[in-house]
Amino acid sequence: MNEVKKIKQNSVYSLLSISSRLIANVFIFLLIPRFYEPEAFGQFTFAHTLSNTLIILADFGFDILLTIELARNRDDASRIFRQFFTLKGIFSFSSIIVMWAFAFTFDITASSKNLIMIFSFFLFFTTLTNFFYALFKGFEKFEYETNVSLIMNISLLIITIVFIFLKVSIILIAVGFVVSRIIGFTSGLVYSKKVIPGIRYQPLLEGFSNLKGDMLVFGFHLFFSYLFFQLDTILLTLWKGEYYVGIYQSAFKLIMLPLVIPEILINVLLPVLSRMFKENPIKWERTGFYMNKILLMIVIPISIILFIYAKEILNLIYGVKYVEAVPVLQIFAVIIFVRFSLEPFALMLTTSNRQWFRLYTVIAEQS
Repeated sequence: MNEVKKIKQNSVYSLLSISSRLIANVFIFLLIPRFYEPEAFGQFTFAHTLSNTLIILADFGFDILLTIELARNRDDASRIFRQFFTLKGIFSFSSIIVMWAFAFTFDITASSKNLIMIFSFFLFFTTLTNFFYALFKGFEKFEYETNVSLIMNISLLIITIVFIFLKVSIILIAVGFVVSRIIGFTSGLVYSKKVIPGIRYQPLLEGFSNLKGDMLVFGFHLFFSYLFFQLDTILLTLWKGEYYVGIYQSAFKLIMLPLVIPEILINVLLPVLSRMFKENPIKWERTGFYMNKILLMIVIPISIILFIYAKEILNLIYGVKYVEAVPVLQIFAVIIFVRFSLEPFALMLTTSNRQWFRLYTVIAEQS
């Protein structure tokens, strides 16, 4: 199969994977504020956001680094997988402990504490499932990621929609999220054995001397690059309360729709560009240029529409009770333009082993 055909095929698989997650999450996060008040929605999104923030700590760049290392060294895949799986497990358990400590340290409502405890298990199974995705990408087996993602997100949709229409407690909806992630983890476990026959999960705590620098760079880059999109919700809960979190998150969830577009391209091109940089630098540069051009053509009309018609969009989707989110959505319309513009350059830095420079850029941006 030639390179172009492979990229097109993997793009379709990646589109299906990300779309299944997007459709499930967006649909659910549009339904919840229609059936629950802003305060309950704020409690739910706060706990969900906290878990996603600590998923970043649990991942600590291991997923991206695993994909890159496997794409370059498939003959040594079993050893590489065991190394990173060991660290992934350590960081995942540490993230759960941090999440529990947060619940009992800060002055938050009992409902928020209960939701945090439930979403700590969501964190654990999500981060391990993401690790299987990285394994599949390293071998460019995007069809396996698609299968797992479809199974997991269809389960999430069915469970959660039934719970919402039965008007159950918001706590049970969180339980539905956890159940869907357990299903996804189990499916990923099955497919991992097809990628590496005889795959082993025993801890392996040696051979990291050549990777320590890369792990720190990828980990801190991932943390700082996502911190901007997660920390605000947590701080808003502590400073202003759960009602304002609900208002803020109603706008935030809408911009997650267009942000899936660069995610698809990055998902597909990360292993390809990592290989191209080593084998054909000219082709690597040309592919990055086309990625930049495509993203700019897409984001300009999206940003304009979100900015001009912010009020109409919010009223159509949520109703008038979320009208206070209009200025928030307008600000996000500008942010996604900047995000689309920077993604191609960031990916080129990653795939050309210039992750240190990318890390400095991200830290400066968050400052």
